This record gives sequence, structure tokens and C-alpha cells, in this order.
Amino acid sequence: MSYPPPGPGQPGAGFHDPYPSPPMPVGPGYAAGSPQDKTNGVAIAAFVTGLLGCFGIVGAVLGVISLRQIGERGGKGRGLAVAGIVLSALWIVGPVIGYLMISGSDSSSSASGPDGTPKPKTTRPQKIDAYKMKVGDCINDPVSSGGPSAPPVEVDSVKKVPCTGPHDGEVLAVFNLTQTVMPDDQRMSDLASAGCKLRIQRRLDRDPAAAHLARSFYYPTADSWRDGDRAVTCLGVNAAEGKKLTRRIRG
Repeated sequence: MSYPPPGPGQPGAGFHDPYPSPPMPVGPGYAAGSPQDKTNGVAIAAFVTGLLGCFGIVGAVLGVISLRQIGERGGKGRGLAVAGIVLSALWIVGPVIGYLMISGSDSSSSASGPDGTPKPKTTRPQKIDAYKMKVGDCINDPVSSGGPSAPPVEVDSVKKVPCTGPHDGEVLAVFNLTQTVMPDDQRMSDLASAGCKLRIQRRLDRDPAAAHLARSFYYPTADSWRDGDRAVTCLGVNAAEGKKLTRRIRG
């Protein structure tokens, strides 16, 4: 080991110091990077493949592998791994969502006409009890044609149908009889006819096709009267025997 040349306060060149000076302290150094400071290569690959999207689920698989490696060995890249998994999932799920959206728009467009107006829905006839008819219902009578001059018949049920298609009648009013004792058939028919005329005739007269419209009605039978039925149902019908209405009455 050599020493610096002699200077002020230092021994001469040939002087051998039996007590050598302690070594000078070494300044702070920098150690080589540890594995915990390195970015995991598989995480980088997961992010790249997930970003490209052409590798399908590969990015997600690499992301899972890199997360496991980082957990066992340490290192950086957890965010890249997660991003690779998310991007791969988006590439897989995105087309499915797009297909569902297109299918939904196609079905909604098929439910509308060329000008965007809704297409009429086809509704199967719904069988209902005759005494449960409500104002606004359009019905087909399975027993009679619903003509105004048809003879009285007992009807247990009718078919509720769309008012935009052919139908025997449209319910325009419903009222209850106030008699405590059931009238005979003629008296019952007279009460029903007078009550319906009072309630619906003006509406029929206001319809543009008033000349082709007439009144009809349903009233309680002996059996339904015993069960508490007092309802008279008033309908607008086509005045021509056997012909049907094809729209709602506009009065």
C-alpha cells in the first residue's frame, strides 16, 4: 500500500509508522436492485395482450399468473396485471352486449311500422263471464251475433277481443237495476232497453256512422239474479244483422 507524499505535519517518505492510520470511511453506496423493485414481465405481457384484444382470454390468464407470481416473489406490476384481466374481459363481454343491444333494437323496430308507428298487437280472445263486462270492452258473443233484433238468449260468457278488429259490440255503459223482486222477461227487457237508451244513445248519435249503429244489452238471468247479479250491460252494435264493428265508437 502506498501513502501520499510527505507534507506539512506528515512523516518523511522513508518513515515507517508502526501504527498505521485507520482506513478512511467509505461513503454511502447503492446496492443492486432487489426483486421487489422489478416489474413482473408476465404482468407486462398481460397488459399488452389485453390491450390488443386479439388474443381473447390470454390476457386474463397471464394477468392471473402474474398476480400469483407477485404474491409469491414480490415485485411490481400488480396494476398492469389487473388492467390486462379487465381489458380481456371487456373484449369478451363487449361483443355480447353489442349483440343484445342490436337484438333489442331489431325487436323494437319490428314492433313498429315503416313510419315508426306501433304495429297493432295480435291478442287472443279472452273468455270472460258475461256479467263481468266493463265499459270499453269489445266482445264477440258466441251465442248470437249481437244484432239489435236478436231474440233474448241466456249467455254465460263472451269473448273479449281487440276493438281494432271485427267485434259484435262495444260496452258503453253498465248500470244496476234497483228492483227487489226480479221482473218478468218482458219487464226486464223494457227496463234494460230504457236504461241503455238513456245512457248511450247520445254517444251513438255523435258517431260519424250513427246511421249504421244500434243498441243492444245484456240483463240478469234467473240464476244470476239469485246470485246477486243486478247489472245491465249496454252495447253499441252494428245496425245490420250479422255485421260486425271494426273500430271503437267515436261518440
